Amino acid sequence: MNIKANQEQGARTGRRILITGGRAPAALDLARQLAEQGYEVYAADSMASPLIRFSNCIKRYEVLPAPRVDETAFGKALAAIVNQYSIDLLIPTCEEIYYIAKLRGKLGNCVVFTDEAEKLAALHSKWAFIETVREAGLAAPETKQLRSYAELKQLHDPASKQIWVLKPVYSRFATQVHIWRASESPPPAAELQLSAACPWVAQAFVAGREYCTYSIAKEGKLLAYSDYAVDFTAGRGASTFFKLCHQPQLRQWVETFAAHTRFTGQIAFDFMIEESGAVWPLECNPRATSGLHLFGKRDRLDRALWGTGQPSSTIVPQQTRGKMIAAAMLAYGLSQQRRQRGLWRGSWHWLASMASGRDVIFSWKDPGPFLMQGYVWLDLWRRARKAEQPLIAFTTSDIEWNG
Repeated sequence: MNIKANQEQGARTGRRILITGGRAPAALDLARQLAEQGYEVYAADSMASPLIRFSNCIKRYEVLPAPRVDETAFGKALAAIVNQYSIDLLIPTCEEIYYIAKLRGKLGNCVVFTDEAEKLAALHSKWAFIETVREAGLAAPETKQLRSYAELKQLHDPASKQIWVLKPVYSRFATQVHIWRASESPPPAAELQLSAACPWVAQAFVAGREYCTYSIAKEGKLLAYSDYAVDFTAGRGASTFFKLCHQPQLRQWVETFAAHTRFTGQIAFDFMIEESGAVWPLECNPRATSGLHLFGKRDRLDRALWGTGQPSSTIVPQQTRGKMIAAAMLAYGLSQQRRQRGLWRGSWHWLASMASGRDVIFSWKDPGPFLMQGYVWLDLWRRARKAEQPLIAFTTSDIEWNG
């Protein structure tokens, strides 16, 4: 059965799903999976032409006002879409989730798949998250909140061997991260723009292997789980290659944290695992992330999203083949691996990964997003240049939530 036939089946069952944050590859992947299961899928975003707009897996795409610019207009437009198409389930995938969470209970009979706004805000904060980790009885790296440049200068000690990771309390993609040795002079104040209104954290540097997890939970029960090691990234930030690695200590950690917070929704974590096996959480993203790509049609993520998955048998990906964002792997992967591993080892690792991975954008059944990605990225690049912003920062500038 093809995607369109499955959508017609979804219409007969009366189950209609709206996915917001359609700019994210994870949103496209989720829409495809849900359409394959027979749901009637709609998409919306404040970006005019994201990849999902060109997908045949969605019934209709709607453009929303930018929530960061006009939150009231965003809420009204979203409510109108939910009402017009009789949406049963709303699934936010990007940072618009922090605005949508405030609308829970205000969209009629539509189920908004996210936790309460206050809880999301605490997990999004790189300071409050670490405090929540400690409250759950879990170990966390030493982390200090910095509300002034003077507080940062107090960490300076010429005799210290301490290394700090400096980053804003609200940030993404690691674009503003500084690795700072306390024995050296702090980064210039003008570069950090640190203040009470824009606080930062200083987090103790942890050496080890970095991992990411993605999960779905309902009232603290883990319904779906995936994990992968960080290997290829776009700059310092988002991963571009994903392969399931089955780290039991990470799954146990996520189960403990989800139960402690009684979390409902999609939730992702970044971890560092030391050679000793010690697990250190770095930060949390209480929304969809790239770990979603590890799931496929057979995994039936819809059971977890509707809350009908069985907690005693958490859904984990059945396929083990690596997934990748091929365009990003071409743009960043080879040069990054050559810097990290050397010319020959880096080149070989990149080639082997490209050959073994499957592009999450390409689909024979749904070729539109793959064929249009050049246009989408060129359009983004032009608009980012006009706004005088870095491309990666521009991709989320209209939906960011910074407290």
